[in-house]
Amino acid sequence: MKTIEIIISRFNEDLKWTTEDIFNEYKYIIYNKGDNENFEKSNVNKIINVENVGRCDHTYLYHIITNYDNLCDITVFFPGSLDLEYKRKRAIEILTRIKHSNMTNAFFVGEKSNNIRRKLSDFMLDTWQSSNSQNVEKNNENSLQLSHIRPYGNWFGYYFGSIKVTFLCYWGIFSIDKRDIIQHDISRYIRLAEQVNTSSNPEIGHYIERSWCAIFHPMNYTKQVISHHQM
Repeated sequence: MKTIEIIISRFNEDLKWTTEDIFNEYKYIIYNKGDNENFEKSNVNKIINVENVGRCDHTYLYHIITNYDNLCDITVFFPGSLDLEYKRKRAIEILTRIKHSNMTNAFFVGEKSNNIRRKLSDFMLDTWQSSNSQNVEKNNENSLQLSHIRPYGNWFGYYFGSIKVTFLCYWGIFSIDKRDIIQHDISRYIRLAEQVNTSSNPEIGHYIERSWCAIFHPMNYTKQVISHHQM
């Protein structure tokens, strides 16, 4: 059986969902970006306090960078906001697939497209606010720190060139095989993390959210599966 680690990027969520069925079968590492620890800890192995920048995208990159030489075989990344039903369903789908594989496979669960860069070429955002009410209580900002390179198609070309990526996942909910991470030098992740480390609400975070399959391209070990649950 392979080793597995589940990472949660938390700001102000109570994380009560970690006590629910299937979630309560695992232990978690919490990257706490908030100013409190008012959350469910019964299934928590470790709490790491980090600066509130870059939302969950920076958290995931930070974890990869700081653990690059000792990553688990499978890493699962979750935002703290799985109390939202559509996010919880996606997370359950991933954990269920991992469990049914006898903990041997990681899964990217999302949607198929002929070419992600082309599909989202004109995508950009000027404003965005958290979809989680607990987080909005603490931080209701909606102005984004805009990307210096936009829209998404231009940004994608700058960082990933002409590679063709045909799979997409949203909401920062995915798992990844260690081998698909370490095929790339750590500098790749540092470079991306530096793009989202100066603001708590960066537009590039939304670009990264749509680009994990490009970041880990080619994914030779993580299985890409079309989701049964769309928003």
